[in-house]
Amino acid sequence: MEHLILQLKKQPAFQDASVLAFECTWDKLLHEIDDLLNQLGFVYFTYSVLTRGQINSSSEAHKQRWNEGSDIVGSLPDAVIKNYYKDVAHHDPLWEVLPRITAPLLASSLISGQSSVADNFWLKQGVSSRVYIPMKSKSNRYWFHYFSLFHKLPAAEFESFFSNVSEWLVPMLTRYHELLQVVCEQEQNPYIKSEILSPTCQQVMVMTAQGMPVKRIADKLALTEEGITYHITRAKKVFGAKNKTHLVSMMHEVGLL
Repeated sequence: MEHLILQLKKQPAFQDASVLAFECTWDKLLHEIDDLLNQLGFVYFTYSVLTRGQINSSSEAHKQRWNEGSDIVGSLPDAVIKNYYKDVAHHDPLWEVLPRITAPLLASSLISGQSSVADNFWLKQGVSSRVYIPMKSKSNRYWFHYFSLFHKLPAAEFESFFSNVSEWLVPMLTRYHELLQVVCEQEQNPYIKSEILSPTCQQVMVMTAQGMPVKRIADKLALTEEGITYHITRAKKVFGAKNKTHLVSMMHEVGLL
């Protein structure tokens, strides 16, 4: 293991190089991350994006996430993700602290203690330890990006292991995060993935953001003024926006405008 770590440390060019977007693809980057982590003994990994509390917590996007785990990509099998969200997530103390972390969090260090339901679930998947690593985003106000890494080492051994590799592993994952945001930002935007707003609603909001009045938008889209107002009202409800100006600002922050 020490030899492997030394070899991986000899890759500074990866972190410093200016990689063009067309040289990478979403799938290629995820495959590279998986290969790297497999060499370090990680069983699975996921790359996720959550919406922070400022966005309406009762919105359909949140419901979709809890129903299907729609915020997650990575090597964790879909069946495991769905079972976790359906039967385990609500019992896992992780969710009380995860959106607020600013440094890697080991599941074994959760202040509220481990959940036997969560522990037993992950042990059945061959996972004894979990670490959650937050990533900076273009809009820290609304988005929370993070990597979840799942390892087979017992908690005590994993803490020592992660301490040894985190100094270079976290910057490397940060670089991958930056590339993922550049090449496929749309891929991991839950409002786009889950089609929370219809294409017509998004089109209405683009025109609204350009300052067009309701009547002109209706004429251009061959809709009634009531129809345009309906789409704007629906978008405000999804985001919990106070008014149209607030709504446009929020949609811009989350990459919809």
